[in-house]
Amino acid sequence: MEEKENKQAVEPLGQDITALDRRELCRLVVALCDQIQAEVGTQGYRGGIVPNAVLRRGNGYELAGVPSSKSEAQDPQFIAPELFWNGEKSPAADVYSLGLLLYYAVSGAQLPFSRSGEERARQRRMNGEAVHAPRAAGRRLGEIIEKALAFQRTERYQSVEELKAALASCVDNVYLDAQPSAQTLYHKDEEELSTVQKMMLDILQSEEDPTIPVLEEEPEEPEEAEEPENAGPWEKKIETPPEPVLMLTEEKNPELRPVVIDRHAPPQFQNRTNSEKKISSKVRRRRRRPFVAVLLICLGLLALALLYDHVQLKSAERETEATPEPTVSARPDSDADVAATPTPEPTPEPTPEPTPEPKVSTYRIVMSDLNWLAARDSAIAAGGHLVVIDDEAEYQTVLNLLAQTEASYVWIGCHRVDGALSWETGVDGYWIWHAGEPSIVDGTVAEDYLTLSLADGVWAYNDNRLDPAGDYPGFYSGRLAYIIEFD
Repeated sequence: MEEKENKQAVEPLGQDITALDRRELCRLVVALCDQIQAEVGTQGYRGGIVPNAVLRRGNGYELAGVPSSKSEAQDPQFIAPELFWNGEKSPAADVYSLGLLLYYAVSGAQLPFSRSGEERARQRRMNGEAVHAPRAAGRRLGEIIEKALAFQRTERYQSVEELKAALASCVDNVYLDAQPSAQTLYHKDEEELSTVQKMMLDILQSEEDPTIPVLEEEPEEPEEAEEPENAGPWEKKIETPPEPVLMLTEEKNPELRPVVIDRHAPPQFQNRTNSEKKISSKVRRRRRRPFVAVLLICLGLLALALLYDHVQLKSAERETEATPEPTVSARPDSDADVAATPTPEPTPEPTPEPTPEPKVSTYRIVMSDLNWLAARDSAIAAGGHLVVIDDEAEYQTVLNLLAQTEASYVWIGCHRVDGALSWETGVDGYWIWHAGEPSIVDGTVAEDYLTLSLADGVWAYNDNRLDPAGDYPGFYSGRLAYIIEFD
């Protein structure tokens, strides 16, 4: 029998886990819970729960061997927040990884907040943003996923045994028939249950609306009730024939006909009488009379103006002939006239402004877990200051230096003063932020100090707390540095 089991094909699931229906997915995770409990016990931590580690053996499922702690640190996509930040291992951390596995399966190989990009999605999840289950999970399985992915460890299922009991309710469809019982959940009598199993049974029995199925098939449409043979006219079902739909056509509906306006047709006067024509002729003659009078007055005034101009011109010509022209001397009468002429002075040339010399700085990178204030004091004691990035050229110079280090977070000379970011030298420096930054706060802790951080192969600004390595040594220690600039 053992030889036959060993000969069964072992197939890694990977993204094929998304092809499982919800009931089969629940059976898969229940089987993984059994394996984890058998390997590390109820209060132990296993780890290594990722889609590529799930194997299909015949009709069952199992997890591949437990990975080393080093490989866990290199793949943070499926680990719990407390394990990511502080390296805290607990049964609730395995519950979180199994919850992510369920989310990944029902969402089509997507993780929470995946539309934000891999790095930003992990930051949102690790910073405590609430995870909502995909709609494809359904009500009951969605509730299980959201509880398994609670940010606070105390708000999750505290062991894989509790998670298994909740998933068993989906597998066995306990809500389809009656209240969940010890037999439907654990196939035992109630007095044989452990303390944890009794607690889960009480929780499931006290849930609101236990008769609503979650993973059942869609209900069939109810059959129409037959009419009784001797039913009266008020009991018989009266079918109302559908009302005919009126179809309007252009030929039968005058409102749909286009209106054509002939703009070139001459006005018609066929109905005018002779008296109307005479009256209109008299009105036109009367209108012409004042116009003619005004025209005559204007012509008279124009003639008078021309006569007046002619008389003035003749008078001016007579005065010109009677006045002799003055004689103009070609030489000056005295030396005083010569001295009165000023000699032009040469225009002074403007003094050119000095060209400012380009900024020349040297830099030193120091790998250290110091907080921002200690790093600033250390830079000043060395005769410089934390680097102030003035423009894109200096930003590229700093990136070339960082390519030679193992740092992922680097303190630079900028922090908030009275709520506003201020560079150490007082200049308005060069700004380049990661998407979603600056975030200003991390939960309830202020982020007032600037780092250059590496995310998805790109260095950009990220505001951070004062002492990240002191608060989260498991994540920041050995990856933090600061840059000293010497002017």
